[in-house]
Amino acid sequence: MSPNHLLILFFFISASKSISQIPEIPQFPRNSPQYNQYPFCNTSLRIATRAKSLISLLTLQEKIQQLPDNASAIPRLGIPAYEWWSESLHGIATNGPGINFNGTMPLATSFPQVIVTAGSFNKTLWSKIGPAVATEARAMYNYSQAGLTFWAPTINLFGDPRWGRGQESPGELDPMLVSAYAIEYVKSFQCGKWDGEGGDDGFVFGEKRTLKGEGDESDDDEGLTLYACCKHLIAYDLEKWKNFS
Repeated sequence: MSPNHLLILFFFISASKSISQIPEIPQFPRNSPQYNQYPFCNTSLRIATRAKSLISLLTLQEKIQQLPDNASAIPRLGIPAYEWWSESLHGIATNGPGINFNGTMPLATSFPQVIVTAGSFNKTLWSKIGPAVATEARAMYNYSQAGLTFWAPTINLFGDPRWGRGQESPGELDPMLVSAYAIEYVKSFQCGKWDGEGGDDGFVFGEKRTLKGEGDESDDDEGLTLYACCKHLIAYDLEKWKNFS
């Protein structure tokens, strides 16, 4: 398992802040006298330090069990099971197993398909949709109806109309548009602080951008609200092509 994967896991353990009148769900190990003596439960330590502490305590089998989207619980350390897969492509969706609409919040806002939204070429619009979706997602987490990780946005180029799922993509063969949409959606959805090379939080094409969250070297203590996962890694629009899928 990569340290970065566990750094994200520690975001859930350390940076999750539920509404005060709502019980904290799941029950994190730091809240139990049985486990809170472990260094990874010490919220005064840097997240990187806590991640290394947990990694050092895991067996190889336990690390492997953290790799799927439905990560297994580690009872001896008090680590709860976690479902990484929740969907928020253009609103919180039912097709992610981490989402449950059978609770206090029975529905969520659905925005237009991404190819329509991206076709507006309106970065201000994109940056407003992201936090609107995130607000509902975080509220659902507070009521134990969702996790803190969401699969979005899609960054596949819509290169072949026969794919059949082009509405998920920001566009056709225009990597500049797709990358601009992805940046605006992710940074507004996660609600983290982004700095450009000159300290400007505006977007400039070709500029190196850095996401600074809780425990970062910058001493910026502004944690992320949620975590977005861009998709898909490779060859996703070749579904069941010949003998491959």
